[in-house]
Amino acid sequence: MIGELVSVAPEAQALVLLAQCVTYLARAPKSIEVYSAYNNVKACLKNHKGPLPPVPLHLRNAPTKLMKGLGYGQGYKYNPMFKGPVDQDYLSEELRGLNFFKKTH
Repeated sequence: MIGELVSVAPEAQALVLLAQCVTYLARAPKSIEVYSAYNNVKACLKNHKGPLPPVPLHLRNAPTKLMKGLGYGQGYKYNPMFKGPVDQDYLSEELRGLNFFKKTH
């Protein structure tokens, strides 16, 4: 959104918008929660036994007829097209139920 505003606003206004965004982020409460979760995901995948869990078919890009025929991209729900949250899984079955925000694995 800020990128759209900056692209259509005059330069002086764009700089003010960017400064406001930077100030907001600088003053926001800080947490290492996302950093820790990211590291937990990396550790989970690094220590995973066997082949890595597959990307769910509905999340895979389908640039060819073959891929479309194999089910790639079928059933994908594009969130902005819905008024509320969509019921859709984004993790492989092997990873569902894991909470990367807690060090439990």
